[in-house]
Amino acid sequence: MEMDNTLYYGDNLDVLRQHIDSDSVDLVYLDPPFKSNQNYNVLFKEQDGSRAASQILAFEDTWTWNQEDEVVFSDLVTTGGRVSDVMRAFRTFLGPCDMLAYLVMMAPRLIELRRVLKSTGSIYLHCDPTASHYLKLLMDAVFGVESFRNEIIWCYKRWPSKQDNFQQMHDVILRYSKSKKVIWNQLYEDFTEQTKKRIKGGMKIEHIVGESGKILIRPTKEKSPGVAMCDYWNIPMIAGQAKERLGYPTQKPESLLERIISTSSNPGDVVLDPFCGCGTTIAVAQKLGRRWIGIDITHLAITLIKSRLMDTFSGVVQYKVIGEPVSIPDAAELAS
Repeated sequence: MEMDNTLYYGDNLDVLRQHIDSDSVDLVYLDPPFKSNQNYNVLFKEQDGSRAASQILAFEDTWTWNQEDEVVFSDLVTTGGRVSDVMRAFRTFLGPCDMLAYLVMMAPRLIELRRVLKSTGSIYLHCDPTASHYLKLLMDAVFGVESFRNEIIWCYKRWPSKQDNFQQMHDVILRYSKSKKVIWNQLYEDFTEQTKKRIKGGMKIEHIVGESGKILIRPTKEKSPGVAMCDYWNIPMIAGQAKERLGYPTQKPESLLERIISTSSNPGDVVLDPFCGCGTTIAVAQKLGRRWIGIDITHLAITLIKSRLMDTFSGVVQYKVIGEPVSIPDAAELAS
Protein backbone atom coordinates (compact mmCIF):
# COMPACT_ATOMS: atom_id res chain seq x y z
CA MET A 1 0.00 0.00 0.00
CA GLU A 2 1.39 3.41 -0.98
CA MET A 3 2.16 5.62 1.98
CA ASP A 4 0.71 9.14 2.16
CA ASN A 5 2.88 12.15 2.90
CA THR A 6 2.33 12.71 6.61
CA LEU A 7 3.19 15.25 9.28
CA TYR A 8 2.99 13.93 12.84
CA TYR A 9 2.66 16.31 15.76
CA GLY A 10 3.98 14.62 18.90
CA ASP A 11 6.83 12.73 20.54
CA ASN A 12 8.71 10.93 17.77
CA LEU A 13 9.23 7.83 19.91
CA ASP A 14 5.48 7.42 20.38
CA VAL A 15 4.81 8.15 16.71
CA LEU A 16 7.39 5.65 15.51
CA ARG A 17 6.04 2.91 17.77
CA GLN A 18 2.36 3.54 17.08
CA HIS A 19 2.24 4.66 13.45
CA ILE A 20 5.28 3.65 11.38
CA ASP A 21 5.45 0.08 10.08
CA SER A 22 8.58 -2.02 10.16
CA ASP A 23 10.61 -2.10 6.91
CA SER A 24 8.62 0.78 5.39
CA VAL A 25 11.14 3.63 5.04
CA ASP A 26 13.92 3.99 2.46
CA LEU A 27 15.91 6.83 3.99
CA VAL A 28 16.13 8.45 7.43
CA TYR A 29 17.75 11.81 8.03
CA LEU A 30 17.75 13.20 11.55
CA ASP A 31 19.19 16.39 12.96
CA PRO A 32 18.41 15.98 16.67
CA PRO A 33 19.39 18.42 19.42
CA PHE A 34 23.14 18.14 20.01
CA LYS A 35 23.16 18.60 23.80
CA SER A 36 24.58 22.07 23.26
CA ASN A 37 23.04 23.41 26.50
CA GLN A 38 21.46 26.29 24.61
CA ASN A 39 17.94 27.63 24.36
CA TYR A 40 16.91 28.21 20.76
CA ASN A 41 14.57 31.12 20.20
CA VAL A 42 12.87 32.32 17.04
CA LEU A 43 12.67 36.10 16.74
CA PHE A 44 9.71 37.21 14.65
CA LYS A 45 9.70 40.28 12.43
CA GLU A 46 7.09 42.97 12.01
CA GLN A 47 5.31 43.20 8.67
CA ASP A 48 7.64 46.03 7.62
CA GLY A 49 10.63 43.70 8.15
CA SER A 50 11.92 45.30 11.33
CA ARG A 51 12.85 43.21 14.35
CA ALA A 52 10.02 42.61 16.76
CA ALA A 53 10.14 42.33 20.52
CA SER A 54 8.19 39.07 20.43
CA GLN A 55 10.00 35.76 20.25
CA ILE A 56 9.20 32.14 21.00
CA LEU A 57 11.29 29.33 22.42
CA ALA A 58 11.73 26.82 19.60
CA PHE A 59 13.26 24.22 21.90
CA GLU A 60 15.60 23.82 24.84
CA ASP A 61 18.69 21.81 24.00
CA THR A 62 19.42 21.16 27.66
CA TRP A 63 19.39 17.82 29.44
CA THR A 64 19.31 16.78 33.09
CA TRP A 65 19.29 13.30 34.58
CA ASN A 66 16.03 12.47 36.34
CA GLN A 67 13.89 9.54 37.46
CA GLU A 68 12.31 9.12 34.02
CA ASP A 69 15.78 8.70 32.50
CA GLU A 70 16.55 6.08 35.15
CA VAL A 71 13.46 4.09 34.10
CA VAL A 72 14.32 4.26 30.39
CA PHE A 73 17.93 3.31 31.14
CA SER A 74 16.77 0.27 33.12
CA ASP A 75 14.53 -0.82 30.24
CA LEU A 76 17.41 -0.52 27.75
CA VAL A 77 19.77 -2.50 29.97
CA THR A 78 17.20 -5.19 30.78
CA THR A 79 16.63 -5.87 27.07
CA GLY A 80 20.21 -7.11 26.70
CA GLY A 81 22.38 -7.17 23.59
CA ARG A 82 24.80 -4.61 22.21
CA VAL A 83 22.69 -1.59 23.14
CA SER A 84 22.57 -2.80 26.74
CA ASP A 85 26.35 -3.24 26.71
CA VAL A 86 27.10 0.23 25.38
CA MET A 87 24.60 1.91 27.72
CA ARG A 88 26.19 0.15 30.72
CA ALA A 89 29.59 1.37 29.50
CA PHE A 90 28.28 4.94 29.16
CA ARG A 91 26.88 4.75 32.70
CA THR A 92 30.20 3.51 34.08
CA PHE A 93 32.21 6.15 32.24
CA LEU A 94 29.88 9.17 32.48
CA GLY A 95 27.79 8.50 35.55
CA PRO A 96 24.18 9.75 35.81
CA CYS A 97 24.78 13.12 34.12
CA ASP A 98 23.23 15.33 31.44
CA MET A 99 25.13 13.60 28.62
CA LEU A 100 23.87 10.21 29.75
CA ALA A 101 20.33 11.65 29.82
CA TYR A 102 20.81 12.75 26.21
CA LEU A 103 22.05 9.30 25.14
CA VAL A 104 19.16 7.63 26.99
CA MET A 105 16.81 9.84 24.96
CA MET A 106 18.50 8.92 21.68
CA ALA A 107 18.92 5.14 22.18
CA PRO A 108 15.27 3.96 21.94
CA ARG A 109 14.64 6.32 19.02
CA LEU A 110 17.57 4.91 17.06
CA ILE A 111 16.32 1.39 17.79
CA GLU A 112 12.92 2.30 16.34
CA LEU A 113 14.49 4.00 13.32
CA ARG A 114 16.40 0.83 12.52
CA ARG A 115 13.15 -1.14 12.77
CA VAL A 116 11.28 1.07 10.29
CA LEU A 117 14.13 1.08 7.72
CA LYS A 118 13.91 -1.23 4.74
CA SER A 119 16.79 -3.65 4.24
CA THR A 120 18.13 -1.40 1.45
CA GLY A 121 17.71 1.75 3.55
CA SER A 122 20.24 4.20 4.95
CA ILE A 123 20.25 6.55 7.94
CA TYR A 124 22.13 9.85 8.16
CA LEU A 125 22.59 11.14 11.72
CA HIS A 126 23.60 14.80 11.84
CA CYS A 127 25.59 15.79 14.93
CA ASP A 128 28.36 18.10 16.12
CA PRO A 129 31.51 17.37 18.17
CA THR A 130 29.63 17.79 21.46
CA ALA A 131 28.20 14.28 21.26
CA SER A 132 29.27 12.76 17.91
CA HIS A 133 31.80 10.36 19.47
CA TYR A 134 29.19 8.94 21.86
CA LEU A 135 26.55 8.76 19.12
CA LYS A 136 28.90 6.82 16.87
CA LEU A 137 29.34 4.17 19.56
CA LEU A 138 25.58 4.08 20.06
CA MET A 139 25.01 3.72 16.31
CA ASP A 140 27.56 0.88 16.24
CA ALA A 141 25.52 -0.86 18.92
CA VAL A 142 22.13 -0.31 17.26
CA PHE A 143 23.07 -0.94 13.61
CA GLY A 144 26.23 -2.99 13.99
CA VAL A 145 29.84 -1.98 13.45
CA GLU A 146 29.69 -3.58 10.02
CA SER A 147 26.87 -1.23 8.99
CA PHE A 148 28.95 1.92 9.34
CA ARG A 149 29.43 3.53 5.91
CA ASN A 150 30.75 7.07 6.26
CA GLU A 151 31.64 9.84 8.64
CA ILE A 152 30.79 12.84 6.48
CA ILE A 153 32.28 16.21 7.36
CA TRP A 154 30.05 19.15 6.46
CA CYS A 155 32.29 22.21 6.60
CA TYR A 156 31.18 25.81 6.34
CA LYS A 157 32.24 29.34 7.21
CA ARG A 158 30.62 31.60 9.75
CA TRP A 159 31.50 34.65 11.78
CA PRO A 160 34.32 33.60 14.16
CA SER A 161 34.07 34.04 17.91
CA LYS A 162 36.93 35.07 20.15
CA GLN A 163 38.12 32.02 22.07
CA ASP A 164 41.27 30.08 22.89
CA ASN A 165 40.39 27.28 20.47
CA PHE A 166 40.47 26.59 16.77
CA GLN A 167 37.22 27.88 15.30
CA GLN A 168 34.59 25.14 14.95
CA MET A 169 33.50 25.22 11.32
CA HIS A 170 32.10 21.75 10.70
CA ASP A 171 29.41 19.26 11.66
CA VAL A 172 29.56 15.47 11.47
CA ILE A 173 27.02 13.32 9.63
CA LEU A 174 27.18 9.60 10.42
CA ARG A 175 25.91 7.35 7.63
CA TYR A 176 24.86 3.78 8.44
CA SER A 177 22.95 1.19 6.43
CA LYS A 178 20.69 -1.64 7.48
CA SER A 179 22.39 -4.21 5.22
CA LYS A 180 25.23 -4.47 2.70
CA LYS A 181 22.92 -3.87 -0.28
CA VAL A 182 21.73 -0.27 -0.22
CA ILE A 183 20.16 2.29 -2.52
CA TRP A 184 23.09 4.24 -3.91
CA ASN A 185 23.18 6.85 -6.66
CA GLN A 186 26.77 7.93 -7.12
CA LEU A 187 27.25 11.70 -7.17
CA TYR A 188 30.23 13.39 -8.78
CA GLU A 189 32.22 16.57 -8.36
CA ASP A 190 33.82 18.45 -11.20
CA PHE A 191 37.53 18.01 -11.94
CA THR A 192 39.87 20.77 -10.85
CA GLU A 193 40.99 23.09 -13.63
CA GLN A 194 44.49 21.64 -13.36
CA THR A 195 43.20 18.10 -13.87
CA LYS A 196 41.00 19.19 -16.79
CA LYS A 197 44.06 20.55 -18.57
CA ARG A 198 45.90 17.26 -18.04
CA ILE A 199 43.06 15.08 -19.34
CA LYS A 200 41.81 17.33 -22.15
CA GLY A 201 38.70 18.76 -20.56
CA GLY A 202 36.39 16.21 -19.02
CA MET A 203 37.20 12.80 -20.44
CA LYS A 204 37.30 9.63 -18.38
CA ILE A 205 40.74 8.67 -17.21
CA GLU A 206 42.61 5.44 -16.71
CA HIS A 207 45.68 4.76 -14.65
CA ILE A 208 48.60 3.02 -16.33
CA VAL A 209 52.10 2.13 -15.20
CA GLY A 210 54.74 3.93 -17.25
CA GLU A 211 58.13 2.61 -18.29
CA SER A 212 59.70 4.16 -15.20
CA GLY A 213 57.26 2.34 -12.98
CA LYS A 214 55.31 5.49 -12.16
CA ILE A 215 51.51 5.46 -12.30
CA LEU A 216 50.35 7.78 -15.08
CA ILE A 217 46.92 9.30 -15.78
CA ARG A 218 45.72 8.92 -19.36
CA PRO A 219 42.45 10.25 -20.84
CA THR A 220 40.14 7.87 -22.69
CA LYS A 221 37.65 8.68 -25.45
CA GLU A 222 34.67 8.48 -23.08
CA LYS A 223 33.20 11.55 -21.38
CA SER A 224 33.62 11.51 -17.60
CA PRO A 225 30.93 12.52 -15.08
CA GLY A 226 33.71 13.87 -12.84
CA VAL A 227 35.29 12.70 -9.62
CA ALA A 228 33.29 10.45 -7.30
CA MET A 229 32.17 12.60 -4.38
CA CYS A 230 34.23 12.35 -1.20
CA ASP A 231 33.13 12.51 2.45
CA TYR A 232 34.25 16.14 2.90
CA TRP A 233 31.39 18.46 1.89
CA ASN A 234 32.02 22.17 1.56
CA ILE A 235 28.49 23.59 1.52
CA PRO A 236 27.85 27.17 2.70
CA MET A 237 25.48 27.86 5.56
CA ILE A 238 22.32 29.75 4.66
CA ALA A 239 23.12 33.42 4.09
CA GLY A 240 21.35 35.95 6.30
CA GLN A 241 19.31 37.39 3.42
CA ALA A 242 18.78 34.13 1.51
CA LYS A 243 15.26 33.44 0.27
CA GLU A 244 15.20 30.00 1.90
CA ARG A 245 16.07 31.36 5.36
CA LEU A 246 13.04 31.04 7.66
CA GLY A 247 14.54 32.26 10.92
CA TYR A 248 14.46 28.78 12.48
CA PRO A 249 17.57 28.50 14.69
CA THR A 250 18.92 25.15 13.47
CA GLN A 251 17.82 25.36 9.82
CA LYS A 252 20.10 23.49 7.41
CA PRO A 253 20.65 24.43 3.74
CA GLU A 254 18.51 22.69 1.14
CA SER A 255 21.63 21.86 -0.88
CA LEU A 256 22.85 19.64 1.98
CA LEU A 257 19.61 17.65 2.02
CA GLU A 258 19.50 17.49 -1.78
CA ARG A 259 22.84 15.70 -1.75
CA ILE A 260 21.73 13.16 0.88
CA ILE A 261 18.29 12.45 -0.59
CA SER A 262 19.57 12.23 -4.19
CA THR A 263 22.29 9.77 -3.19
CA SER A 264 20.35 7.39 -0.94
CA SER A 265 16.81 7.32 -2.35
CA ASN A 266 14.97 7.18 -5.66
CA PRO A 267 11.82 8.97 -6.86
CA GLY A 268 8.79 7.53 -5.07
CA ASP A 269 10.83 6.30 -2.09
CA VAL A 270 9.87 7.20 1.49
CA VAL A 271 12.05 9.70 3.40
CA LEU A 272 11.60 10.09 7.17
CA ASP A 273 12.77 12.95 9.38
CA PRO A 274 11.85 12.37 13.06
CA PHE A 275 13.14 15.79 14.22
CA CYS A 276 11.86 17.75 11.23
CA GLY A 277 12.03 21.27 12.69
CA CYS A 278 11.32 23.80 9.96
CA GLY A 279 10.87 21.07 7.34
CA THR A 280 13.92 21.30 5.08
CA THR A 281 14.01 17.51 4.63
CA ILE A 282 10.31 17.50 3.76
CA ALA A 283 10.56 20.39 1.29
CA VAL A 284 13.55 18.83 -0.51
CA ALA A 285 11.96 15.36 -0.56
CA GLN A 286 8.83 16.85 -2.11
CA LYS A 287 10.87 18.75 -4.69
CA LEU A 288 12.78 15.60 -5.66
CA GLY A 289 9.65 13.46 -6.04
CA ARG A 290 10.00 11.41 -2.86
CA ARG A 291 7.24 10.56 -0.39
CA TRP A 292 7.89 11.77 3.12
CA ILE A 293 7.12 11.51 6.83
CA GLY A 294 7.93 14.33 9.23
CA ILE A 295 7.65 14.31 13.03
CA ASP A 296 8.07 17.17 15.47
CA ILE A 297 6.94 17.82 19.03
CA THR A 298 6.53 21.60 18.75
CA HIS A 299 3.49 23.35 17.32
CA LEU A 300 5.83 26.04 15.98
CA ALA A 301 7.56 23.50 13.72
CA ILE A 302 4.34 21.96 12.38
CA THR A 303 2.84 25.38 11.66
CA LEU A 304 6.04 26.54 9.97
CA ILE A 305 6.21 23.42 7.77
CA LYS A 306 2.60 23.81 6.66
CA SER A 307 3.30 27.42 5.73
CA ARG A 308 6.52 26.43 3.93
CA LEU A 309 4.77 23.80 1.84
CA MET A 310 2.03 26.25 0.94
CA ASP A 311 4.50 28.96 -0.10
CA THR A 312 6.96 26.69 -1.93
CA PHE A 313 4.52 24.48 -3.81
CA SER A 314 1.56 26.87 -4.16
CA GLY A 315 -0.60 24.69 -1.94
CA VAL A 316 -0.68 21.68 -4.30
CA VAL A 317 1.08 19.22 -1.96
CA GLN A 318 -1.14 16.40 -0.71
CA TYR A 319 -0.42 15.38 2.88
CA LYS A 320 -2.03 14.53 6.22
CA VAL A 321 -1.41 16.05 9.63
CA ILE A 322 -1.85 13.63 12.54
CA GLY A 323 -1.82 14.57 16.22
CA GLU A 324 -2.65 18.25 15.85
CA PRO A 325 -5.44 19.25 18.24
CA VAL A 326 -8.75 19.91 16.47
CA SER A 327 -10.89 20.61 19.53
CA ILE A 328 -10.57 22.20 22.98
CA PRO A 329 -10.40 18.79 24.74
CA ASP A 330 -7.65 17.74 22.30
CA ALA A 331 -5.70 20.89 23.05
CA ALA A 332 -6.12 20.37 26.80
CA GLU A 333 -4.90 16.77 26.54
CA LEU A 334 -1.87 17.85 24.48
CA ALA A 335 -1.03 20.60 26.98
CA SER A 336 -1.15 18.15 29.88
